[in-house]
Amino acid sequence: MKKILSLVLGIILILSVVSFADDSSSGKSGDDRTLDDRERLDKRNNEFSEFREELNARKEAKRDVKEAKNELERVKVAYKNVKENYQSKKMELLQSRNKYRDCLNSEEEQCRLMVKKTNMITKEHLINSLDLIIKNLEQMKSNMQLSADLTHEEISEITNVIDEQIKKMQDARLKLETIDENTSRDEIREAASNIRQLWQEVKVHHNKIKLRHLGARLRTLIVKAEIVGERAREKASAMNLEKLNSLIENYEDELEKAKEQYSLGKEAWEKMLVPTQADESTRESQRYLKEANNHLKNAREKLRGIIQEFRNNKVKFSLDTEGVEQQ
Repeated sequence: MKKILSLVLGIILILSVVSFADDSSSGKSGDDRTLDDRERLDKRNNEFSEFREELNARKEAKRDVKEAKNELERVKVAYKNVKENYQSKKMELLQSRNKYRDCLNSEEEQCRLMVKKTNMITKEHLINSLDLIIKNLEQMKSNMQLSADLTHEEISEITNVIDEQIKKMQDARLKLETIDENTSRDEIREAASNIRQLWQEVKVHHNKIKLRHLGARLRTLIVKAEIVGERAREKASAMNLEKLNSLIENYEDELEKAKEQYSLGKEAWEKMLVPTQADESTRESQRYLKEANNHLKNAREKLRGIIQEFRNNKVKFSLDTEGVEQQ
């Protein structure tokens, strides 16, 4: 069960970086692209356009988050309590392990009592393990419902997925209730094995949601950066400065690369369907999302140059993203 805890509590980390192959280096023009390439590009652009429309709509109707925030605080407290119970019962189980093994084949009354006691400690430990996973999923759900980077449709979809996984864990918990002091060692081993297998299945959804949320944050940043870029392009059109136009082109190029890497990261997490794919697909998606973030950093560097050019020419330039909530 140690593995279960470490997986539940693990933070998705960016492990490495992959190189980006610039579309311009391929030597293909827009007309030379395959049908799949064009469809993929259209799908990507549509996603960003639709998300931008939702961000604009939020200016008129902000999401009521008070109830969700209260629920998140409640879940955090519950999670902390369950974690403490888990750690306590885990230590108790570890302390009784050696005596339990020595007593398995003994007929002494003291040993029979020890085996029965350990069976009940094991039962509580397994139940606490499931409770820990359930509370972690509930906390994840509350965080997703508070997210300003996910659309209402995405939040609803993710909530349904998490609820399904919680139901699986709750059903497994009910089965553990049948364990008593006379349950055999093999039956207890089977119960623990079933929980580990169940977590492997839940982990697929757990990782996908984590990646999806990270990707949504990048998508928000890209959309806001595009709004700033469009405003810069509009102001620069009346100035006809070669250096400024070049900086804006470079800025826009970095945003396109960020969008491409985001899309590749999304494709990677969407293909994660079974436990055997979870770790590899997670790492692949992380690499693309990391690269998308790197291109956003590059765009910010270009933006500094753009702002400086406007200042040099005594032109006011706002970084506010109109119609979009500030983070």
